[in-house]
Amino acid sequence: LATSFDYCIGRIDHETVLKYLHKKQTPDIEAQENLAVEAQVYTILGHHHRIISFKGGNAFQGLRLEYATNGSVAQYLKLHDPSMLQKLSWSLQAAEGTAYIHSSSVLHCDINVNNLLLDNDLNIKVADFQGRYLAPDGSVLLDGRSSENVKSSMPRSDPNYADKKTDIFALGSAIYYIMEGHEPFPELNSLDDDDESEIIRRYTSGRFPPLSDHLASNVVHRCWSGSFESAMEVVEDLRKAMEMIQDLE
Repeated sequence: LATSFDYCIGRIDHETVLKYLHKKQTPDIEAQENLAVEAQVYTILGHHHRIISFKGGNAFQGLRLEYATNGSVAQYLKLHDPSMLQKLSWSLQAAEGTAYIHSSSVLHCDINVNNLLLDNDLNIKVADFQGRYLAPDGSVLLDGRSSENVKSSMPRSDPNYADKKTDIFALGSAIYYIMEGHEPFPELNSLDDDDESEIIRRYTSGRFPPLSDHLASNVVHRCWSGSFESAMEVVEDLRKAMEMIQDLE
């Protein structure tokens, strides 16, 4: 179904997939440790309707996870043109998932449209939990070493620093993608060093990508500007936007 530098994802049956390490001559200890953290974080999160269900497993055998039949939001948007109501609904669901994650003392550290999966009813399930689990004092108890792509990354002096606001910034970029149909700064290549530096300069100076006039535009801007104190505030604003569009219909 999918592959990355460190992991493969394959279907077990019509309800379950297996996320497992690439078979390499030399075992990748760091990738194995990160997968072990992911299993622990899924266990901490437990069952929630906005989180992909964890069905067991470990870093050696692989993680058994709920199969999202409609793939990722990124994949879906390449093939379909959803309504404004559907886009707002996804934005709200992504924010709900983020709020729940934060309420469980977890930072995702890589919120993006590839990690927002769609079930059979086109509802969002957040996946890929190699972020961080925090103690009550904010110290890091588990770290899966995830980090955002530069287009989803809040500028900060320490690139390894993460908190709720860095997650909310990334959520803003995901909502932007959902609403606009493409990533921020599509003219810039995040894999090019010069373009990466330009993206950082623009974000740092507050020169955010232009936003269409839609009900989520202010939400996206507030995610990027750091004016939301919590993901629940994002949820509340998006619920109001949903009510407005439903009243119009």
